[in-house]
Amino acid sequence: MIEIAKSLFIESDLPVVYLKEIDAVVMSDVHIGYEQDMARKGIYIPKVQKKRFLSIYEKSINTFKVKKIIINGDFKHSFEKLTRQENEELSEIFKRTRDDGIEVKVVKGNHDNFISLVTEKFDNVELLEDMKLNDVVITHGHKNVEKSDGMTYILGHEHPRLSVRDKIGYVKRFQVFLKVPVKDSSSNIIVLPSVGTYQAGNDVTILHSGYMSPLIRNHGSLENARPYVIIEGEGIMEFPELKLLRKILI
Repeated sequence: MIEIAKSLFIESDLPVVYLKEIDAVVMSDVHIGYEQDMARKGIYIPKVQKKRFLSIYEKSINTFKVKKIIINGDFKHSFEKLTRQENEELSEIFKRTRDDGIEVKVVKGNHDNFISLVTEKFDNVELLEDMKLNDVVITHGHKNVEKSDGMTYILGHEHPRLSVRDKIGYVKRFQVFLKVPVKDSSSNIIVLPSVGTYQAGNDVTILHSGYMSPLIRNHGSLENARPYVIIEGEGIMEFPELKLLRKILI
């Protein structure tokens, strides 16, 4: 188990963090309903988002022995409405968590419009704009956040991945957690990888323009950011700071 920040742990090959302070698992960017949204555009892909989430959910609660999970934004995909697939699959997921005795907190992301139409039906589910727990802030990442000293900010939104090229030009891509120091501060930002299969990732970079989150764009010390690479079936590996990887980054 790796302590990626104070009282915040990562383990196995799971794209989640364990928050010891409240004995909960935090994950992000599930994007339930993505397949139906693509079908409306004439692109037909297998329905795997729910299956992927349930697999990670089950492995997470068994690994960390928790009764609480926090979804840090973008549990669903469609912006403009609650689609039939979203309604059906989110209802199935919340029923499963209720039957398992799991408390669920959903922090709203920019894709989570109308999700309250489902969450309000389940007494084990709470919908929040963000969460603050002493020196930890859990927020999706699409909104401005006031910078404070001595804080850990847990974000989603970015779908971070590390793309590296070897000497013969072969490119390998990995999902990552990204730990970003906050400039002129003792605070850190922990960016979670996406859970959704089809949200494969955006390449991490030392360029501020390569990020969507205002907190990272305005305050992140990106040269000193450190990726923690997920190797599926193997575990998580801590890599050097991005400034030391610049020659192999895509």
